[in-house]
Amino acid sequence: LLSLIKKFKIFFVVLLSLLIANNSNLINQMDEHSDNYRYMNALEIGQSWIKNNTNDVEVLWRLAQIHFDIADQSEDPAVHKEHFYPGLGYAKKALDLNSKSARANHWYAVLIGKIGIIEGTEQKIINSYDVKKYSEIAISLDPDYDGTYHLMGRWHFNIADLSWIERSIASWVYATPPDGTFEEAVQFFEKAIKAKNDEIRHYVWLGNSYYELSDYKNAEKAWRDALKIAPKSESDKILINQAKETLADL
Repeated sequence: LLSLIKKFKIFFVVLLSLLIANNSNLINQMDEHSDNYRYMNALEIGQSWIKNNTNDVEVLWRLAQIHFDIADQSEDPAVHKEHFYPGLGYAKKALDLNSKSARANHWYAVLIGKIGIIEGTEQKIINSYDVKKYSEIAISLDPDYDGTYHLMGRWHFNIADLSWIERSIASWVYATPPDGTFEEAVQFFEKAIKAKNDEIRHYVWLGNSYYELSDYKNAEKAWRDALKIAPKSESDKILINQAKETLADL
């Protein structure tokens, strides 16, 4: 009996090792495809794996990220709807399984914000609280990740940029509406650049924030810094075109 138990232990150790190795290889494949903008390949690999490994947090949040990345290459609202909703589902499941996962918190914050934009002003205001809440958790868990600093910069920018009508709706929804400023947006975009200085989006949105503060000199510098970086994706190209158009109007 003891010999049989020992054999079972060895079997399970070997099986576990194989599963870990398979998971590691799969994640490496997903990351390699994503890093090279082959998002549909990464999506196919992740979805195939998750069918039989439904509680794999590392794959779940990556699927959320991939859905975001696919949508982010397009300005078509139909594409956004097609990918933001399933992306949020993956992020939520990852977060439910592991609330201490920095990336699960980050991608839940990103996608709940995108869903708010799709569903209209009132839902955008309601969801903005979760964007801030889960972004702050993500930063506390991983203070070196540029993506969440960028997200918080966007949060402050969008709240500061609310129209009078949107602010009125916010006051109807909550006694204390969310409070964001362009000054704080600048601080977060600068933190994002400090963490990763080759991302076009950080510079473009830093420039946008300075522009809203009427600091045109620093706005122009940020946009010109963005133009020094070679675009790597369609979303980068969209941002570069926006920066060029804004510079031309200065």
